[in-house]
Amino acid sequence: QPSRKRRKKQKRNQFIDVEAEVDEEDEEEPEEDDELPADEMHPDDLQELPPGADRDDRKHRELDRQREAQFQMDVEEEAARLKERYGRQSRATGTGTAIVPQRLLLPTPEDPRIFRMKCKPGKEKEIVMALQGRIAERANSRDPVHIFSAFERAKPGSPLAGNLYIEARRVEDVTSACDGVSNVFMGTKPFMVPLEEMPDLLKVQKEKQLEPGMYVRMRRGLYSGDLAQVWEVEEQGTQVVVRIVPRLDYGLNEDANAPLEDGNKRKRMAKPMMQRPPPRLFNENEARKKHSKYLTKQAGLSNNAWNYQSKEYLDGFLIETVRVNALQTEDVNPTLEEVTKFATSGAENGEESLDLAALAATLKTSAASEFLPGDKVEIFRGEQKGVSGRSMQVYGDVVKIRVDPGNGGLSGQTLEAPIKDLRKLFKEGDHVKVIGGSKYTDEVGLVVKTRDDRVTLLTDSNNTEVTVFSKDLREATDSGGAGADSKFTLFDLVQLDPATIGCVVKVDRESLRVMDQNGS
Repeated sequence: QPSRKRRKKQKRNQFIDVEAEVDEEDEEEPEEDDELPADEMHPDDLQELPPGADRDDRKHRELDRQREAQFQMDVEEEAARLKERYGRQSRATGTGTAIVPQRLLLPTPEDPRIFRMKCKPGKEKEIVMALQGRIAERANSRDPVHIFSAFERAKPGSPLAGNLYIEARRVEDVTSACDGVSNVFMGTKPFMVPLEEMPDLLKVQKEKQLEPGMYVRMRRGLYSGDLAQVWEVEEQGTQVVVRIVPRLDYGLNEDANAPLEDGNKRKRMAKPMMQRPPPRLFNENEARKKHSKYLTKQAGLSNNAWNYQSKEYLDGFLIETVRVNALQTEDVNPTLEEVTKFATSGAENGEESLDLAALAATLKTSAASEFLPGDKVEIFRGEQKGVSGRSMQVYGDVVKIRVDPGNGGLSGQTLEAPIKDLRKLFKEGDHVKVIGGSKYTDEVGLVVKTRDDRVTLLTDSNNTEVTVFSKDLREATDSGGAGADSKFTLFDLVQLDPATIGCVVKVDRESLRVMDQNGS
């Protein structure tokens, strides 16, 4: 009895859904014995095959079925393995770095160390680029450079200028990498940076963005240390236009007996830096007396624009284009006397006007020196503008204040406000003392006028009016004045010369007023 033939399973992709189309027309179904699948053989054909060929054919078909089953099993196992591996990683990354303690991110003794090398100031970037080129050249050679990285943190005027930092495992690797590189001081032994200081070297510090109206200081030249105001910022941000109170002598220091140089100019007498001219606004009348041919009026929107000795002066200020690295942008801290020079005269009433917003952006706030618990303060900008109260606590850049009565629904409540939005509040008649940031330090007097952030007081020592910033004032707790630190006090008897004695009747900051025995 012939064995029943089995249909071989059709090979197809297990991910493809194959459906049979249903035909509505009635057709005759073919008989099963009429045709056989292409991969099956008729019994009559098997008789023509050599002995054992049918068994080989069945073995091949069985092997194909095993391979298909194994392939399907491998795909499922691979999918499960990938899901377990990357699914766990996605869950770990989804929680962020909060689950990793900060101490585990710090360098360990097993990590490469950072060594400091001394170099010529201003050449740090060139040395780093030279080391980078040396690493690329020796990458596939027998003598590669065994350092991991090199960087510098130098800025103009920074204490880190002249230092180069190299990451390596041994001192020998550092010296070998720097050997022969120009501007590196090989005579100085590399210094290994302590582990606890390594993260500070890699901290990114946000650079201060300069804006028109901000105050800066000049770093070098005739105007070194002088206050300047940003007038315009170039598009690239590497240069700015500033206005400075000029220091001109209008030819007073020229040697009249010196021969004329090229351009018919006399040679200037050499003078030390300490004898530089005092800062004064430009005066075209003085310039015309000595250098009338070097003075020309510039056409523009302002009637007070001049060109003197190839430099531009506008409204009395020197307008000059300088590089940003030639300016001091941090810790400027201008005094009121300096800022007042940049006050512009109003066209209508001639009163001075100060850009307090620009001044606030320049002044570096310090909670420890400006605000103390008990100070009377006022919020001068923001949603709570105009609210006043007493400071209770200072922490960081935030001051906690208790609102005074008379501030509506906020009366008696406790608020927190950033230092940048606060200023000290004084009223006429308050007895105050100048604490710093002004040449009137330690002066004591009564407040006679307040305007924005400026306070005018009448000093107790000489009954003169002085104006300072409110941040430089504090309520006086005693009546000591400018002469508190002096060795002389009122009504002391002093000897002026062997024949003249007198009595101290007034003590100023740097002088005494004395009445002698003759009443003069």
